[in-house]
Amino acid sequence: MHGTLDYFFAAHRTPMLDGRAANIWLGHIALGLLVFTVLAFGLKAVTTPEVHARYTPIVVIHALSMIAWLMLLMAQAYLIGRGSLGLHRRLGQTSITLVAVMSVSGGIISVNIGEELGRPEVTVVNLFAFFTFLPLYAAALYFARQRDIHTHRLAMLIGTLAFMTPAYARVVQVVGLPDPVAIAVDVALTGAIAVGYDWAASGRITKALMWMLGFSYGLLAVMIGILIVWFI
Repeated sequence: MHGTLDYFFAAHRTPMLDGRAANIWLGHIALGLLVFTVLAFGLKAVTTPEVHARYTPIVVIHALSMIAWLMLLMAQAYLIGRGSLGLHRRLGQTSITLVAVMSVSGGIISVNIGEELGRPEVTVVNLFAFFTFLPLYAAALYFARQRDIHTHRLAMLIGTLAFMTPAYARVVQVVGLPDPVAIAVDVALTGAIAVGYDWAASGRITKALMWMLGFSYGLLAVMIGILIVWFI
């Protein structure tokens, strides 16, 4: 019986994906996030034409930079999955500039939209996405230099998932649900996608994943606490 249990757990700790397939699947996830984001914001634009007035140049720049980020994550995963290491590294160097554009434009928009709508809680939610993403992005660069590729992929994935709340919120708004539902969706999908990917790629739930999700959820808890104390 003991031997049977050992065999069972050993079998379930075997990764379902090899290194190449793990990268390809990260590309598939990034593609899914890209398609969902475009559809979510497009749906909001079609059903709520008055938001078109907010499409100022800086908003357009930020939107394009966010789409470019998702496309870059997708391309990088596919490139390394197909063995194009040189191009992967060259594109990776451009990500620093892209992140700078995303962060500066996103910070300005976060402040502006909170003032425009008279809802500072919107500013808080948007800024906390960057507070989550930037440390994870820096960690991803570090792990890449350490050749800890799986942890590098996890940091990129979880950091990117931190940006998905606005996309979830657009769908939530269109269907008429309260905005906080978007945060609940974010918590559930971030955990499900990250845990599912980690299990498939490594055959277990790694400590790196637990630390990163702990960091992400910890900041989320702080954000919710601020919203409750200051704005509710």
